[in-house]
Amino acid sequence: MRKRATTSAMLLATTAFWGLGVQAGAADEYLIGLIAGTTGAYGSTGIATVNGSQMAVDEVNAAGGVDGHTFKLDPHNDNASATLSGQLYEKLISQGAIAIAGSPDTGPVTAQLAQRHKFPTIGVVDDGGLTVNPDGPTSPPNPWVFDFGLNTFAWGEKIGQHALKHCPDGLAVLHDPSTYGQGGLFGIQLAYDKAGKKIAMDHTITENWSTGATAGLMPEVNAIKAAGIKCVDVWLTPQDQAAFVQDLHSIGYDAIVYGNDETNADDTYSKLAGDLADGTITAMLTTELHPGPELLAFKDAYKKKFNVDATPFSAGAYDSIKMLAQVIKDVKSTKPEDLQKGFNAVQGFKGMTGTIGFTEQSHITITAEQVTLVKYDAKSKTWVEVTD
Repeated sequence: MRKRATTSAMLLATTAFWGLGVQAGAADEYLIGLIAGTTGAYGSTGIATVNGSQMAVDEVNAAGGVDGHTFKLDPHNDNASATLSGQLYEKLISQGAIAIAGSPDTGPVTAQLAQRHKFPTIGVVDDGGLTVNPDGPTSPPNPWVFDFGLNTFAWGEKIGQHALKHCPDGLAVLHDPSTYGQGGLFGIQLAYDKAGKKIAMDHTITENWSTGATAGLMPEVNAIKAAGIKCVDVWLTPQDQAAFVQDLHSIGYDAIVYGNDETNADDTYSKLAGDLADGTITAMLTTELHPGPELLAFKDAYKKKFNVDATPFSAGAYDSIKMLAQVIKDVKSTKPEDLQKGFNAVQGFKGMTGTIGFTEQSHITITAEQVTLVKYDAKSKTWVEVTD
């Protein structure tokens, strides 16, 4: 989600402010910055991230804060702009934030600046994947990013495993060129490499995340039909996924359609595609598919507070703020290097997305073992577990 931009001028300005030792708001407040695109193609994800974070902040403060300090959340809309995201990151550091959460849309920018400034960056940072582990899931992670979002490697690998069993005519993958789309492709490729197979078609699609305008996908639809490929993963925005199944239907071509971690995060795709969404396959956190009492209570409280359903992104954002509070208590410090050590030491944290934690080698909370394949049933308007 997932663009990269920074300038030397920004970095110089940040260094100057940092040297002045600017403090966060009132003396008893810990400032937490948040960057998320709350408009555009992935606007619902950004809103969920803000809401989940605010809910956690409110709960921490209601319980007395952390070591005599309350949390103050300062959220900003990056509008899926890499340039704006970089400017916001620099601004939040200069204002004395102790940590920055995000961004779902421009994670590569915040991740790059996190490493440049040696500054803890948490929450939904892109969707993990190549933004956190640039050379693949077994490569060293960005040491300053602790991702609580959904993991493109995990979703891609699960989808790839299913496609290997059910797509004898090959698999086409349509994806955006960012670390988000490339991360999903990487996960699918992992499954295919293990099986000694090749993806039949790999097409890159440029999208407009700022406006959410759909891309013209009919050329890809016709190419898939001409090649006789009966399975396609549409690793694009929910809007473009819906446009794709509509185009597929318009030419009377049947194919198994796979999605990504945004496909069922909320109802954007299913509402736009309507009955044509029937049979779409993607994955879901197993905790979301079979929620326990804690998650059900969270969802109920979230709906009452914001008048909208919680999503996995709101749950992940919530977990990140709650873990930050625990880490501050554990290390008794808000210095960047102490918070980094504290996050790396967290194990067995009971969150809304499951039992999670980090090590120096692992900075993404979600793995393939924590997700389950699901299929959309248009009749019941629900996502049901794939059993074949």
